[in-house]
Amino acid sequence: MGASESSWQRTPFTEGVPIRYRANFDMEQLAILKKGLIPHAREDKCFVYYAEPHLFFHRGWTGQPVYRVTLKTSPQGADVVEALWSKDLAASFKQGPDYEVQLLDFVVSNLILGERKPFPLPPGVRPPTNGAFQHHFSGTGNQETAQLEEPRPQAKPWWRFW
Repeated sequence: MGASESSWQRTPFTEGVPIRYRANFDMEQLAILKKGLIPHAREDKCFVYYAEPHLFFHRGWTGQPVYRVTLKTSPQGADVVEALWSKDLAASFKQGPDYEVQLLDFVVSNLILGERKPFPLPPGVRPPTNGAFQHHFSGTGNQETAQLEEPRPQAKPWWRFW
């Protein structure tokens, strides 16, 4: 049996800010998504449940809403047609919506579907962080990857200054 809105303490998702998360899931992946994710230990950071047509993501410890993803189902599976980031979190986080898309993709891919995508570190945080930032967010210890920043102009070699 899958997770439901009454499987864990939670605050209802009321308002969100759109983010550009888009994904397609086959029927097997959709079945896994619909089962959701119920925390079992302190390290489990996410509570996820499905209530047609939405997939809701809440913090495991507090039940605070984080994301709401709207799925459009078909005989082939489902497509994400809308993703919202909690308005309260969007107002307080400095990384912005593009980074949230990467975090949401990490949660869906790794915590729910069991894939092994690297954890996206926010801009300015360089690996290795020994997993501290990742563990704080997701309770996992996957490989980390830094976000690409604008390339810096190459300095001229010392012998070419004239």
